Amino acid sequence: CFALAANWDVELARLHILNEDGPVALRALDPAYPYWLNVSSPPGAVAGSALDSVWKDIAVFTEIVGVGVGGGSNAWAISGARTESGRPLLANDPHLLPSVPTQWYLARLSTPTWSAAGATFAGIPALVSGHNGHAAWGVTAAHVDNTDLFLEEIGPDQKSVREGNDFVPCTVVREVIEVRGQKPVVEDVLITRRGPIVGPGFDHQPSVSLAGTWLLPRPNRGLFGIHKIQSPDEFRSVFDAHCVSAGGLVYADKDGHIAWQIAASVPRRKKGFGTLPLPGWDPEVGWHEDDVPQSELPFCVDPKEGFVCTANGQPEVHGNGPFLGVDFLDGFRVSAITESLAARTDFTLDACRELQADTRSLPWRQLRDEVLSLVPRTPEQKQALILLGAWDGRVAADSVAASVFELFVASMCRRIVVAKAPRSARYALGRGFFSRLMPHSMLMLRRLGHFMELLRGEAPGFFREGWPAEMGDALHEAVETLSDEHGNLVNWTWGRVRTLTLVHALGEKRPLDALFNLGPFPGCGDATTIWQGAVDLNHPTGQPVAVPTLRTVIDVGDWDQSRFVLL
Repeated sequence: CFALAANWDVELARLHILNEDGPVALRALDPAYPYWLNVSSPPGAVAGSALDSVWKDIAVFTEIVGVGVGGGSNAWAISGARTESGRPLLANDPHLLPSVPTQWYLARLSTPTWSAAGATFAGIPALVSGHNGHAAWGVTAAHVDNTDLFLEEIGPDQKSVREGNDFVPCTVVREVIEVRGQKPVVEDVLITRRGPIVGPGFDHQPSVSLAGTWLLPRPNRGLFGIHKIQSPDEFRSVFDAHCVSAGGLVYADKDGHIAWQIAASVPRRKKGFGTLPLPGWDPEVGWHEDDVPQSELPFCVDPKEGFVCTANGQPEVHGNGPFLGVDFLDGFRVSAITESLAARTDFTLDACRELQADTRSLPWRQLRDEVLSLVPRTPEQKQALILLGAWDGRVAADSVAASVFELFVASMCRRIVVAKAPRSARYALGRGFFSRLMPHSMLMLRRLGHFMELLRGEAPGFFREGWPAEMGDALHEAVETLSDEHGNLVNWTWGRVRTLTLVHALGEKRPLDALFNLGPFPGCGDATTIWQGAVDLNHPTGQPVAVPTLRTVIDVGDWDQSRFVLL
């Protein structure tokens, strides 16, 4: 839950940008969901413009605190009207860190009253993706905002926090951490009315508390009862109890129904939108006691389009339903899946498998004309434009042009961020706050859409010589880097430049890495392709941040034809 909570680390990143480079930098760099990309419901609809939620929170923050200048998955269900067999198909591929062994294992459970088969996440007594002989389901991370941070002023007694003009006592929980060969480490944790104090703030800032719907001791059913569902109504109602994590789920059954829903415990905020930490001492800040009712969360059953899909993007057109957050991943994968599902009515199990392995780049399709219209000023720029001009737009392992494109967009994203937030650039580009525990924030996966939005209007105030000149320099840098680090052109393929290693917990350091790790293997894809292979913009040729760790395609009604594969 801590790792999948939608945006607490993005809140910290926003706070850091605000403190280091100011509100103008944050406003210029905060990546809103691209309004022209698709949402999950209704299928094929585009997102629309978002509310000025971040800027309203900035206003509250600066008014009370003041500032000083200077984090995935795909799933879809297809109705029988769009399949060759006339039966529904359901596909699911969750994206997690590439590890060995993988986080998943396959299981079949049989009892006198029910049976089910599918994939389960180690340590969770539930089939997260699978079927029960009547209905099938799959799950993605919804990135609904169920977690907020608050600034806290601790009282002189170190056991209270300020609320209004008074200091209110906290619950104090003593944690004793045994350390082999040393004295135990004792931590007194303060629990405020918003949540536990999780650490000090940045320089000259108060401490920080964390509120999460997943932290509260409340009943949870959800995935623990999903193996018994027999209808879309039961699929909906099984999540009436509180949800520990936020999921976007798809459903299909033997009766021909398909459905999609957001299952989450979403807080009702008193003030603000949870986009950055607000002061806990403000009496108007915090959460109401009751969450948004599950009945008000997005749900879709048997849409006329004949399919549903979800891929960590914005769930609904902006303005429909309750506020769910602003920190969804860019909708390139949602749009690519939607485009493919809408294009044919003869889907098969193999066609779904092929779609899961699709590496076509929608960003390149939208950037192509703009990039290829550049006038080369150096031999490196000319070479980049020749390679990109002949590219089929697939971020495939054997593609040289894919390497040029990936290094080009990473360079442009860095240049955009440094232009406005030089002090906090690494955080604006997605660096995490907890080292190996959480090395990246979701901002890393949202910069490309932001770049494209800025480029559409050639936003002023970023580059002294203008956007075309800066893009030319980024192309030059991409080719120069490939030449310097990989030599001959034949070595520039994306699978050579950016490899994939499956890392074991005991293989993070030499010499045990050679014994426990698997790879390196040729990598492919990026954060925007259906075949997920997210790139760290701070180090674009490094280890992929997330990859498909499980792939499932279920033939609803002919269950033995279903396919499961683990990384």
